[in-house]
Amino acid sequence: MDLIEWLTNKYGPFMDMEELSEMLRLKKTTLYQQIYQGKLDIPHIKRGKKYLFPTSEVALYMEERVRKR
Repeated sequence: MDLIEWLTNKYGPFMDMEELSEMLRLKKTTLYQQIYQGKLDIPHIKRGKKYLFPTSEVALYMEERVRKR
């Protein structure tokens, strides 16, 4: 089972800010700051007051970060 499939099974097609912050081990305020400053490299959409992140894009972001190390 690859990372995209695993994350999709766990979180569904989209992750919210709470789930993303838990997975990346960052505070939600840090993620909000990165969004507002244009520094967050994960595609996202804003639905009302809630930010949603495509789970497949989160998986690709994580895989890319691991390869850079």
